[in-house]
Amino acid sequence: MYAITFSYVIILMVNYMIDLELYKIFYYVALCGNITKASVKLNISQPAVTKHIKNLESSLGVILFVRTRKGVVLTPIGKKIFMNIKNSLAIIKNVEDDVIQFKNNNCGTIRIGVSTSLVKLYLIDFINVFHNKYPNVSFDISTDTTKKNIEALENGLLDIVISKKPHLLDKDLSYKKILESSYEFVVNKQYYDKITQPIKLSDIVKYPLLFQKKDNSTYKSLMNFLSDNKLYTSSNINIGSSSLLLDFVKIGYGIGYTTKLYAFKYLEDKELFVVKTIPKTPKVEFGIITLKNNIITNICLEFINLIEKSSDIIEN
Repeated sequence: MYAITFSYVIILMVNYMIDLELYKIFYYVALCGNITKASVKLNISQPAVTKHIKNLESSLGVILFVRTRKGVVLTPIGKKIFMNIKNSLAIIKNVEDDVIQFKNNNCGTIRIGVSTSLVKLYLIDFINVFHNKYPNVSFDISTDTTKKNIEALENGLLDIVISKKPHLLDKDLSYKKILESSYEFVVNKQYYDKITQPIKLSDIVKYPLLFQKKDNSTYKSLMNFLSDNKLYTSSNINIGSSSLLLDFVKIGYGIGYTTKLYAFKYLEDKELFVVKTIPKTPKVEFGIITLKNNIITNICLEFINLIEKSSDIIEN
C-alpha cells in the first residue's frame, strides 16, 4: 500500500511540478485544522502558510480546505490527498530514520579485503571488539590476493583493504600505516641448535629453504633481499599458505622465510625460532588502503579509527 501511495504523490509532483514542501505545509494545516497552529509547528509565518496553501490549490486546480470560524476543514478531495500524503510522509520518515540509524553506527556492512593469515593473527580481535559494541553491523571479508582485493576496492566492491604496503600504490589510493613487523628466517629446534648465529646470508642459502609462491609479496621481498646482496637461491618447495609453510618448517623440512607477525604464535610457544642473519632481514609494514575521494560510511570510519588507535604502530 505504501508503494502505491508514494507513487501517487510522485505522479502528482511530476504532473504538476509541485514542490514537496507545499505538501508538507498542506499536511500540517490539515493535521492542525488551523493555519495559525500549523504556522507555529512549521516555524513559518501565518501569511506564508496561507500563501503556500493557495499556491497548492491553484497548481492542483482544486479546493483543499473550507474556511470556518474555528479554522479549516478538508474538502472531499482534500481528505483523499491528505491520506495519501500522510502515508507517504510516514515512508519518508522511515527512510530518514534508517539513514540516521545508519550514520549512528547501529547497522550496516563493512567490506574488507585482507589475507586469511592477517585476519586470524591480527584483525579478528578488532572485529570481535567492534561486534560487541555494534552487534547490528556485519562484516563482509574477502580473502583474495592483495592485488585482487585492491582491484575490488577500485571497483567499489570493498570499503578498505588491509595488507602489507604495496611496492607501487595507484594515485587514486590512500595508504595509512598501522602495524610494523619484520621478515625472518625461522627454523625448528633441531635446525636452531646446529646453526651458528648470526649466520651470513651467503651461508643460509645453502640450507633447504621454504618459500611462498612467486606471486606472494613475502617471496618477492626475499628475492629482492637476496638480489641486493648479490645472491640467488631456489626452493625445493613453494607453499601458498604462510601457516602451512610454518607447519613444514616445524617438522624440519627446511628453513622458512616469513613475517614475524605470522610466526608469532609458533615463536611464543617455542615451536620455531628466529635465525639471526648478517645482514639483518628487512622490515615490513602493514596498513589500511582506501580509495581517494570515495565516501566511506561512518561505521567503516569508526572501525578504521578503532584499529588506528589500538595499533599505535605495534612492532612485532
